[in-house]
Amino acid sequence: MKEGLEKKIKLFLLWWLLFLTAAIIGSIAKDIFPNYLYYDIMSWSLLVGYILIVIVFLGKRYVRLSFGCIEKRWIWPAVGMSVVISVALLLALMSFFKLIDFDHLFPEATEQMTEYAQNFYSGIAAILCGSIFAPIAEEIGFRGILLDGLLKTRCRPWLSILISALAFGLLHGLVGFTGAFLFGIVIGWLYWRTRSIIPCIIIHIVNNSISFMDLSGQSNAVCLLILAVCLLSLAFCLWWFGKKCNFADKIDSTIKTLT
Repeated sequence: MKEGLEKKIKLFLLWWLLFLTAAIIGSIAKDIFPNYLYYDIMSWSLLVGYILIVIVFLGKRYVRLSFGCIEKRWIWPAVGMSVVISVALLLALMSFFKLIDFDHLFPEATEQMTEYAQNFYSGIAAILCGSIFAPIAEEIGFRGILLDGLLKTRCRPWLSILISALAFGLLHGLVGFTGAFLFGIVIGWLYWRTRSIIPCIIIHIVNNSISFMDLSGQSNAVCLLILAVCLLSLAFCLWWFGKKCNFADKIDSTIKTLT
């Protein structure tokens, strides 16, 4: 078990090295090229980095694409539930942030992030990176390696999920931390129950693909209604996964016995 943990640590460091290298290469361009070229170079650099991560970690089977604890007859319902979770989670977070007026808590940082998103998410490289390869690569790193490694130790599942969610939140900076942290908790729990990164990848891809949605023009009453409906939908979907994947606890007990 100790050797397995050491392997997970090495894999996560390799994942981080590849990600950091792509980000640094893109960032260097900011001091050399004008803004319109900088964002293109950054998006292409990150895209290449993420594709390399996907090829290395899936190609070498460091992380396996399997449905884990999800039985074959429940695969398509699980895919549908994953899509519902993604939409419900995104709208719940957006309505919650609108209700607490989150943007005014960090006005300068929010403005910078909005400007970055508007400039970065334009062009084919940015779309492929943000909507497809970044979600896959991030799920490989944070759920397939980090969380999976923690779950295979004596670390309690709730603590393992919190640690992986915290690391995921920190990756997204000050403004994006809260949303990413809560997102990480939900899909971290989902990974724990299913032992599969496939639902996590689906949720992440759908989330990033529809993140352009905007509730800023909606009233507080509408946001409250959206929040309530989304939380109920989210609770139902998570209950469904918990019920259909109820032998994840047996896996945990077996791992603790072996350690």
